[in-house]
Amino acid sequence: MVNLILAYSLWGPKGELDPGEPTARSQLVQLRTRLDERGLILPNAVTLPTTPHPMRFLRVEFRPNPTKAPPVDEPSEGAPAASRLRSRYDAAARETVLEPVDGAGGTPVDLSDRLLLRQVAEDFLRANGLFPHDVQLSGIFLRENGAMVEFVPTYDGLPVFSGYLRVYLSPQGVERVAHHWVEPVGFKPGAPKAVRAASEALLRLAGHLEPGDGQVRTIVDVRLGYYSGPSVTVPGAEEISAWETVPVWRITLDNGQVYYVNAFNGELES
Repeated sequence: MVNLILAYSLWGPKGELDPGEPTARSQLVQLRTRLDERGLILPNAVTLPTTPHPMRFLRVEFRPNPTKAPPVDEPSEGAPAASRLRSRYDAAARETVLEPVDGAGGTPVDLSDRLLLRQVAEDFLRANGLFPHDVQLSGIFLRENGAMVEFVPTYDGLPVFSGYLRVYLSPQGVERVAHHWVEPVGFKPGAPKAVRAASEALLRLAGHLEPGDGQVRTIVDVRLGYYSGPSVTVPGAEEISAWETVPVWRITLDNGQVYYVNAFNGELES
């Protein structure tokens, strides 16, 4: 895991912005101004979550290839082709990939309709017994000639971004599902730690992006959850990996880039 430590000195002697809650209108205006100076736009439509009470590390487990595709039989008359899947395990990405045997199929998709994209993805997962309990929509991301709908596990009401279930779609329907699922197993014992405000996470990210290329980026989502990348995992018995995730602010930009800022120390997680 690579941590990029960004010091407060990045913000220069332009007046002190309270890194806590920007509750006053003037503070929010100041925050937007600071971000704008570094090419990062915070639209009025994006509401910053309030800072939660102190939190703990969350332990998770990963088991390779947890999903087995249903057997490929000749479908009965009227049976949907989407129920016929083939499965392979991508060891490099640590993903189980499931694909319709007959290629992309099912419901044709209007890629501009986000509600339809989510519905088609959920319907496909449910029809094939792939939709876990306690999941949350993580996001819908457009890509070249398609889209990706991502679901993540949850624990205590918060998303756990270390695991995912990604449904890739084209205008013809579902192309494949990528499955890297983790199971939350409980909080690490010990006293909870204070969480930094979302406004500070945005400033830290702005400092990281500052060397930029003149491009202006727009923030489309700021969300609290848990995350630690797979690079921190340590294989255990029977190829099970277990590790601790940290509370993070996940920041999504309009170009599809996603960043995780450690909510305990303000460092960028990778």
